[in-house]
Amino acid sequence: MPDRRLGAWLRDAEHQMNLEMNEFARPYGLTGMQMSVIDFFGRRGGVDTFQVDVEREFHVQRSTASILIKRMVEHGLVTRVVAPGDSRKRQLKLTAQGQQLVPIVTAHLEQQDALMVAGLTAQEAVAFRHALENVIRWGKTPEKGSK
Repeated sequence: MPDRRLGAWLRDAEHQMNLEMNEFARPYGLTGMQMSVIDFFGRRGGVDTFQVDVEREFHVQRSTASILIKRMVEHGLVTRVVAPGDSRKRQLKLTAQGQQLVPIVTAHLEQQDALMVAGLTAQEAVAFRHALENVIRWGKTPEKGSK
């Protein structure tokens, strides 16, 4: 039987992570993607966040981000407020209910990260992260002025 291609391993790993995240999110009445957005807000701290930031972080189209955010607003997790300085933009903020989920989601994702490198040496874990970073950079051109 031929060896599996690395892409197949990555696809299956991502699928498993998504299944697990959705399973974790279900008791909260949420999806794994909504929990990931909560983690994103938590990691940003007090930095102003807009829909375009969600689009970029999760590599989704505007319509997908819009539906995701709309559902999070309906669940009482996020608010949309007029951005100071530009009334055309809507700033996104976690509600108190969303803020309460940040430490829960953070702890879960840190545990998931630890499971990914369990059994690896520290050097192997660094190499694993480096390999994933290399894959993410495919097709991206360096910014002008950077090396």
